[in-house]
Amino acid sequence: MDYAKAVREHHEAAENVLSLMDGSPGPETLKDCKEILLKATSYTLDNEADTTHIFGYGPETGDQTFREELAHFLTREYGDTVNSSNLMVTAGATQALHMVASVLFSKDSVVFIEDPTYFAGCRVLKDDLQMKIVPVPCDADGMNTDVLEQVLSEYCPSDEKRSSARPFWGMVYTIPVYNNPKGNCYSASRCRKLVELARKYDVLVVAEDIYNLIHFGECSPPARLLSYDKPSDQDYRGNVVSIATFSKILAPGLRVGWVEAPQRILSLLCGSYMLWSGGCLNHYASKLAGATLTLGLLAKHLCHIRQVYKKRNDAACAVLRDSLPEGATFRKPQGGFFVWIEFPEGTDTFKMMQWMINKYQVSFMPGFCASTLKNYGNCARISICYHEESVLVDAVQKVCKGACEFMQLSHP
Repeated sequence: MDYAKAVREHHEAAENVLSLMDGSPGPETLKDCKEILLKATSYTLDNEADTTHIFGYGPETGDQTFREELAHFLTREYGDTVNSSNLMVTAGATQALHMVASVLFSKDSVVFIEDPTYFAGCRVLKDDLQMKIVPVPCDADGMNTDVLEQVLSEYCPSDEKRSSARPFWGMVYTIPVYNNPKGNCYSASRCRKLVELARKYDVLVVAEDIYNLIHFGECSPPARLLSYDKPSDQDYRGNVVSIATFSKILAPGLRVGWVEAPQRILSLLCGSYMLWSGGCLNHYASKLAGATLTLGLLAKHLCHIRQVYKKRNDAACAVLRDSLPEGATFRKPQGGFFVWIEFPEGTDTFKMMQWMINKYQVSFMPGFCASTLKNYGNCARISICYHEESVLVDAVQKVCKGACEFMQLSHP
């Protein structure tokens, strides 16, 4: 049974349900995009000496000006140097994941994933590309690297000769900062160990860094995993790729993202026939995104939405702290879009969700949807990003009230 599909179909069949599943910006945080993109469009069309350049295919890695502006922006936001020569334009993070996996790996290649993980990313690798999925348990510091090393050793081919076009035998797929679904961040020691294992076993780590800039503190977000794969290291070969997107920090409809990677990876991606045929994966929209950077519009918007999401996160977590049933726990995230709730063992959150839809017209994502092993059946993920604060608070209150009633009915 496809449980994730069952959850979606059950939700869609119900009427007037307020969903806490959606991991995308909502109407309140998208309303400023019209003015931002009007200004960006005007700037782009008025300041380009040859507008035919805007409407052409564009270079494979993407417009140079855009990549330079993005590199400056990310350097400021990350607090760590990002070079434009290591950036390539994509049509969003999921497209980037699909491209990296399909260009660098073949069908039946092994992918080591977090358990739990982002369910759609996993389905891209497992179902669309038919790669072999090997789940690895996680704790508060990230993927359990002791277990990871065990399975890397088990699956690592002893005699396979790798080509320059396919330099890795396996992939590790991870979301190391404000993880989806749990909201956790990898510790520095866990990041260093993961890079060490990637080098030792000759695998590529693909870090989905799409929530890094949605942080709720005053300082920079935790260092991205790529920054631990230092070119100055004696054994450096370039084993980490970062994929990210404008979908969470501006507008999903732009379909603009980027890959940050070492040159040996970018050269393989840019040498693909897909880019040879079509050039830049989203040239015009990336020019608009570049204009939002040049004009300082994105920086201002990002500052605004961080405050919005912080207030929502604070409000939702305050309700959870005061109103969850006894035995239920959560960890307040410091960034990202999600809060992960753990109910006592034996609680069936799929049945709980069905019950809440029918009685309170509110829903969440049962935890097993994020696990290929169907673990975490007692957990739930709620999103703080889509609904405005008052609606979110009302929905979370209903979740807490419904959870208390459901658990009393289930365990009288």
